[in-house]
Amino acid sequence: MSIFAGARKCDLKILAEELGETVNDSHKLKDLKKIILASKEYDEESAKKWMNTIINERKEREEIAEQKRQDEVAERRHQEELAERRR
Repeated sequence: MSIFAGARKCDLKILAEELGETVNDSHKLKDLKKIILASKEYDEESAKKWMNTIINERKEREEIAEQKRQDEVAERRHQEELAERRR
């Protein structure tokens, strides 16, 4: 399995930076992969661990943001119901 499985561009950018490479938003996914694999700091086992950590942290942030959004929607609905009852 590729170390890049499930990775997004933002994940690859972070890994490349962790490896000491200079990257920017104009780099495409395939370019980031090449930069990572060509890095003198690249070690497959370490890169896999880093990539898994980076992906898991991103997913956790996304889940927290989604839960916050759902909580805000629920609170808005609750406030609307209360306002409706007062009429």
